[in-house]
Amino acid sequence: MDAEVIRARLLEAFPGAEINLADLTGTRDHWSCRIVSDEFNGLNPIQRHQKVYAALGDWILGDSAPIHALQLATFTPQETS
Repeated sequence: MDAEVIRARLLEAFPGAEINLADLTGTRDHWSCRIVSDEFNGLNPIQRHQKVYAALGDWILGDSAPIHALQLATFTPQETS
């Protein structure tokens, strides 16, 4: 899976977010993802991760999903300043 395709889907769910993706293994199925978004205001870490997983949907859930591992770091803009 290409990073720009993942980024595009995440931006649909998190408009205006800062999204940084890194391919952890070179196989394009294990990713590190850092997202900074206002959408995370008032949410705990589990709720934030649930929103990301929901945005990726079938790309991450299930045995034949193209993303096998996702390391997440989720922040609000205030948490990064």
